[in-house]
Amino acid sequence: MTLRLINDPTRVPPAASAHVNAQLGPKAFEELFNHTGSLLAILDDEARFVAVNPACVRVLGYPPEHLIGRSLMDCLHPHDPTQAVRRAAGVGGWQEGYVELLARHRHADGSWRSLLWSGSAHGDHWYASAKDVTEWLRLEHRVGRDPLTGLQNREVFNDELARALARHGRSTLHLGVLYIDIDAFKQINDSIGHEAGDHLLAEASRRLREAVRAGDVVGRIGGDEFAILLELLESDYEAVAVARRVLQAFARPFEAGSGTVNLSASVGLATAHDETKLAERLIREADIAMYRAKSTGRNRFAIFDDELRVTVDRRVSIERDLRSAIARAEFSVCYQPVVSLRDGAVVSCEALLRWQHPEWGFISPDEFIPLAEDNGLIVQLGAWVLGTALAQVARWRADGHDVGVSVNLSPRQLTLDNVAATVSEQLEKAGVPAEALTLEITETAVLSDPDGAAAKLTELRNLGVKVAFDDFGTGYSSLRHLSQLPVDVIKLDRAFVSVLKGDGAPRDRAILIAVTAAARELNISVIAEGVEDVEQLAELKRADCSLGQGYLFADPRPAEQVPLGSFAELVTGSASESD
Repeated sequence: MTLRLINDPTRVPPAASAHVNAQLGPKAFEELFNHTGSLLAILDDEARFVAVNPACVRVLGYPPEHLIGRSLMDCLHPHDPTQAVRRAAGVGGWQEGYVELLARHRHADGSWRSLLWSGSAHGDHWYASAKDVTEWLRLEHRVGRDPLTGLQNREVFNDELARALARHGRSTLHLGVLYIDIDAFKQINDSIGHEAGDHLLAEASRRLREAVRAGDVVGRIGGDEFAILLELLESDYEAVAVARRVLQAFARPFEAGSGTVNLSASVGLATAHDETKLAERLIREADIAMYRAKSTGRNRFAIFDDELRVTVDRRVSIERDLRSAIARAEFSVCYQPVVSLRDGAVVSCEALLRWQHPEWGFISPDEFIPLAEDNGLIVQLGAWVLGTALAQVARWRADGHDVGVSVNLSPRQLTLDNVAATVSEQLEKAGVPAEALTLEITETAVLSDPDGAAAKLTELRNLGVKVAFDDFGTGYSSLRHLSQLPVDVIKLDRAFVSVLKGDGAPRDRAILIAVTAAARELNISVIAEGVEDVEQLAELKRADCSLGQGYLFADPRPAEQVPLGSFAELVTGSASESD
């Protein structure tokens, strides 16, 4: 239970004597003190009980003589931050103003009761009342909890953070958020199974609760991502200490079925030093800091700073402008040819989305596509790219160029119930045969639900379109998925192709030959991405790779600039050089 301190001078009630009937004597106040259902107490300037009413005795189970003379701090749960009480009491007397304290008290039977204290100081004493909110908080605990880990879910955590920021505005103490992502968890989860993966997440949440300070709030934001709310920070160093403990919590192996699994985490830290920070902004800052930690090697933490603040501002601007960029005609589609490595013919073109922002200039798809995926705009963008690409193929075919087109299908699009119907409508509208369209998916599009993805891909193939597995060779389990998914084409990642020369070429060529041979057995075509020079082209031809794509042939260009003629001279020339 978190102990909270609220100090608000504007809530100090007027002097009680101004509202008391003069005919009422001390007896009336004694009766009120003894018979009210609320807990009433008077504490001195050392936070020691001077007087308690029968309700205190009833709720806490102790006789008056057990409480009188004891400090409030001695009655609290050992994990609650008792320094908050000291700050409320201050030095030489309680702070002026209305004060609230939410804390756990030990009952005489050994259980803990949550009391919400409220009161005001007068002279050297604090006059307070309290409510027993134990059952209410127990109910609150059950509602809004993640069923797997028992932690607060994203919505409840965000609400808690917003309330903390409101309280923080009246305090000189700092507040922080840690954003935690388990490194490579999707691949690990896919290899050990979802049941064992759930066990890992539950154990990770338990270790996170052990790593934090008493009163810190841990939430599960989604999947393998967690967040921790840090209140009452004396300095940022306290938050850094918690971040280090979080990393240490993952240092020990995790039990997984009959064996163990080693996990690590990337942690981002963002802090608020004034009341102007919004909850959504603070979480975004911690999230971006986490990605910096992940991009610089994983298993570490990073702190949000001024450099990252520029990144956040840019990201907010880009995400905001995404919604109107289509209407403002800021998007365009470029095309990069896919060439037969046997005769040099252009067999198809990949449609690639481009964005020219009026303020930021050219924005890489690697930057804005993930944002569009997160906020759902990828569905509208994907439909626009598909329609634009199919219309362009129709024009090329009308001009006598028998080429197809490949279009990327995002993970979110693949989950749509009507994805096959949408593709069918677009094909019919453009008047393009289904076999002229290839839809490209990445491994991340199928990792979360391989069976569901396979069903959707089968629906698409039943239309007559081809399915391509993009970035093959970079994923954790690509070979397994290759045999399980309805796939017509695999695209070897450019990182795989780039090593096909120099000292490592013989080994890499052997791997390439094995992959192409396996693909042929499965009746799958192979496209090598990132072909940049004739030496790579020669190696691909030796491995009997059938198709290539890269700057050696052409970079992505507007439709009217795409070379659709034959590259036969280039292809046959590389074969002669290799001989």
